[in-house]
This record gives sequence, C-alpha cells and structure tokens, in this order.
Amino acid sequence: MAEALRKGFNILKPFAGRLVTVWVAGLLAFMILEMSPGDVIQTLVGDEASLEQISNLRQQLDLDRPLLIRYTDYILNFLRGDFGTSLVRGRPVLQLVGERFGNTLLLTFSSVLLASMFGVVFGMASAMRYRSLLDTSILIATTVFLAIPAFSSAILFVQLFSVHLGWLPAVGGSSLRHLILPTLSLSIPLASVITRLVRSRLIDELGQFYVTTAFAKGMTARQVWKNHILRNALTPAVTFIGLQIGHLLGGAVIVETVFAYPGVGRLIVQAIFDQDYPVVLAGVILLTLLFQMVNGLTDGIQRLIDPRIREGNETVC
Repeated sequence: MAEALRKGFNILKPFAGRLVTVWVAGLLAFMILEMSPGDVIQTLVGDEASLEQISNLRQQLDLDRPLLIRYTDYILNFLRGDFGTSLVRGRPVLQLVGERFGNTLLLTFSSVLLASMFGVVFGMASAMRYRSLLDTSILIATTVFLAIPAFSSAILFVQLFSVHLGWLPAVGGSSLRHLILPTLSLSIPLASVITRLVRSRLIDELGQFYVTTAFAKGMTARQVWKNHILRNALTPAVTFIGLQIGHLLGGAVIVETVFAYPGVGRLIVQAIFDQDYPVVLAGVILLTLLFQMVNGLTDGIQRLIDPRIREGNETVC
C-alpha cells in the first residue's frame, strides 16, 4: 500500500508543480499590474469625472477590495470557466483571447517548425563536413544571425520586403502572406541556436568509443547514424526546441507589435497599457498553462528517444 502511494505521489508531483507554477505566474502578473502606474478607472471615466463617480465605478468593478481577495476570486472563477469581462472593451475575456489565440499558436509553431527543420539540416551538414569551408560558412552565418535581435530583423524585413520590394504585407494577419515575415523574424535566430547545438552534439558523439565499435562490428554508416549517433545527439535539441515553444508563446510580443499581428501577445500589451487586468491575467495564465503542457510533452518525447531516461525514472520509482 505504501509503495503504491509513493508511486502515485511520484506521478502526481510533476503535475502539482506545474499547477503551482501557473498560480505563481498569475499572481506575479496581478501584483505587477497592480503596482504599475496608471489607473483603469481614469481610462474609463476621463479626467473630468468627480471623486464620487470614480468611487462608485471602483465599487461596481470590485476594485476597492484587497488585492489577494480579488486574485483569489478571479482564480476561483477561472477554474469554473469564467474568465471575466474586459474592463475597457466590455467584452468577455474568453472571446477576446479566443479570437487571437489561434494566431499566436500558428505563428509559434510555424516558427519552431521552420527553425527546427533548417537547424537540424544545417547542424548535420556542418558536423559531417567538420572544419570544411561549409562548416566555417555555417558557423559565421549563425553567429551573425544570433547577433541580430528579432525586432531588428522584423524592422529590416518590413523595410526590404514590404516598403522597397512590395512583395509582402507589413501589418495585419488576415492571410498566410501576413504570417511570412513574423515567422522569419522569429525562426532565424532560433534556427541558428539549433544549428550550433546539433553540430556540437554530433561532433561529440562522432568522437565516442561506441561509434568506433559499431563500425568495427560491420555496421553501415546509415545504421550507425540512425540507431546511435542521431538518437543521442538530438535529445538535447528536442529539449531545447520544446522549451523554445513556450518561450516563443510569450516572447513573440515584440514581433507581434512590430507587424501589428493580431496575437495574444499584442492583446496583452494593449491590456497592460489600459490596466485591463482580467485580459492580462487570462492571457498570462493560458500561455503559462500551454507552456507547461509543452514541457510535459517534451519530457515524454525525451523518454521515447533516450531509453536511459526511462530506465532512470523506473529506478527512482
């Protein structure tokens, strides 16, 4: 019985930790918004409102209660599926976030997919042609791309492809053509990191003793790469890519703002300036939940790729 309880605890412990992370992220967002300058009431009533009007509106919106009580009520309503109503727009928060959530997911996963494809391909090419002209060229290119921030790339792409060449739209998100420039802005630095990570891991694995042993046993290069080298080398890359999905979900705010892309990041930025805390909290909590889900999925993929992780977990349990 005690063994079964211990195993159950080990299974549930990661989920409990992820839920605590989501709760803390929401609380920090709530506190930062509360302490930031500005007041949503002033935005709603204007500068000419009387003190009585301001006080009445504050009571109607329950903004006169202590911070922790308001946050607790919000979380309880959130768990019941009630995300609240935007204080500025007067629309349900779930509707506002839902209209843009798909756009952010599309931008994030298209950027990660494009970066992963090019990162793995160029990383393998660089490792297989170690210290060649191709390897040196790839290293120089990735260094340059890593030195350029995503927002600088975004501005450069707007000037080049939208203003001068007129090939692609600069702002908006109503078609797939609007997705190209934001995706390139996010995927290029990410692809550079993946390229260098895959390259370094492959070079390390190629120098391992088990590779020499596999060739000595008569295995073909294809078998050695497929069954040994790639499995061991790509595990860190899978972990990194999984973490980057969560990072891009929350970190694409600047790129979404530059391209006026209708995503959750841009919605959160607008809500922060408006002190519209129901919208900010809903966006932060949903993005944190999705980030934790992606992390859990990444852990599962790691166990499938690397049997040593499965064996280690079984030993611990």
